[in-house]
Amino acid sequence: MMQVAFEKNPKDFLKKYGAYLAQHEAEHNLIFSICQNAEGRAARGEQTGIQLTALSNDEGVVMLAVQTPPHNLVLSRATAADVDKLAETLANQNFKFPGIVGPSDVAHLFADKWAQLTGQKSVEFMDQIIYSITKVLMPDPVEGQMRLARPDEAKTIAGWIKEFTEDTLPKSEHISAEAALQRAQDIIGLRRMFVWDVKGKAVAQASYSGTDTVGRISMVYTPADERGHGYAKAVVAHLSQELLKAGKKMCCLYADARNPVSNSIYRKIGYEFVGRSSLYVLDSGK
Repeated sequence: MMQVAFEKNPKDFLKKYGAYLAQHEAEHNLIFSICQNAEGRAARGEQTGIQLTALSNDEGVVMLAVQTPPHNLVLSRATAADVDKLAETLANQNFKFPGIVGPSDVAHLFADKWAQLTGQKSVEFMDQIIYSITKVLMPDPVEGQMRLARPDEAKTIAGWIKEFTEDTLPKSEHISAEAALQRAQDIIGLRRMFVWDVKGKAVAQASYSGTDTVGRISMVYTPADERGHGYAKAVVAHLSQELLKAGKKMCCLYADARNPVSNSIYRKIGYEFVGRSSLYVLDSGK
């Protein structure tokens, strides 16, 4: 018998369903990250608004979905029948979201079913490759070194985060300068934002999140006037190496499948294909 459970507490959600997510940890790392970020905000007394949905049968959980309104719905792996059931459940609950993120086959099936149920059509905005690494192939040395971003660099990092979202994400996921500054300050405070430093100046960035066993590299960005020197490759390679040395069993990241440069960079330092993830952007509906 199929059952649906709605949760509001990300800590309880991971306690119940973390083992299911860990079976394919690289593909589910975005869900882990969203839940853990929500845990951190809740611990500071902030309202998270996170919506957590679990679909189960008599044998256990078969599909999970996470959303922090007004952001995208993020889906786990699933079978076609389970996708239909979850879409029907969320439509009946009047869920609203600007887009759908998940393993490419799951996201495609969900977007099609959602259109049938709600009239909201969608378009694939981003096709991403999920990579993982367990051993880094260090690139040729470039000038500079990796270090933690400093608190006094928050405005610079905020500008890069804002540019990153505008370069890579749909308009619904763009953020204001104020929100970017808050995010930069938070990540720097958590000691999770790293930069490549050349003569005292930050020239590229990469941050990480993830779980106790997997580090998820994200926000890899080099400003336009610093590109072409290998700084992004260097900071990703060194950060991945540091996380593995610190005890992570692997690192993972998502790369735009349509960007041959970034994919080439990641493969050259040892990242290997795990799967594909798609982002579908919904129209305004009927």
